[in-house]
Amino acid sequence: MVLEEVRIDELNQIFDENSKKVFDYLLQRTVNSYPEFLPGQNDTALYLEKKQCEQWIIQALGLKPVGEGSYPIDGISEKNGYDVSSLALGQAPTGKMKKQTGEKSLSQKFEDENFGNENDNLDSLFNSEKYDEIIKAWKNILKKKWQGTITDQNLDNLYLVNLILYKPENRLMIFLLKINPDKLDEVSKGNISSKKTSVWFNDFINPKFGNVKVYKSKKRVELRIHPQEFIKNNSFLNFNIDNKINTKNLREIFKNKNKKNKYLLKETKKNKKFFSKLKD
Repeated sequence: MVLEEVRIDELNQIFDENSKKVFDYLLQRTVNSYPEFLPGQNDTALYLEKKQCEQWIIQALGLKPVGEGSYPIDGISEKNGYDVSSLALGQAPTGKMKKQTGEKSLSQKFEDENFGNENDNLDSLFNSEKYDEIIKAWKNILKKKWQGTITDQNLDNLYLVNLILYKPENRLMIFLLKINPDKLDEVSKGNISSKKTSVWFNDFINPKFGNVKVYKSKKRVELRIHPQEFIKNNSFLNFNIDNKINTKNLREIFKNKNKKNKYLLKETKKNKKFFSKLKD
């Protein structure tokens, strides 16, 4: 498979005990300093910004940062390249964990020259139902992206680091997938959506662990992960979110000198307590 599950033994080699301590510290510190929600605010969910998550992994693993923006990887260590993603995971109406996460973009291309002949583009290939040609074009795009990165950076391995925030249980999980660009030749066309606007890949990832498909409208290839299989195999790292985000109206507090000073004193004590816990 192009994307391969990283089991717990290898995961613990990549994330040693010190890495886990650094990552947990950065996660808890972020939550500790997260802006308060307004009383009555509907959306009180913790949101993790991608650039911030990248920096957590760079610090935790001691990576050398590389590239900016759309570069295929975020950092390098010991001939390993890492691409960091932050994915949401919701709860089903039954109260159980949803089967799959939100999407991770593996590649996005708008230029027509990526899709074959002079008159071909992704829209025309979908309209003509040339699904094998669509898969072939994206295989070439991804091979150029990943194999080019391995060559340019002199790497042995590529990894996709997936940070999965599961808010109902106040925890964050890390799943790793190893990227095998040489396996792209084995990938073929899978199912077609009922509206014929997307097509799945076969043999890209074990279907137990997720799925990969091309979207016509978005002009991109997306991965969705099935977290329950990783959890079943114990192929993940778990970090509990210990701190709770408070609800306050800071504009009202800062209008009143006494309320402001009382609030700042309380925050100072909270931060002092947080950092005191970290001492050996």
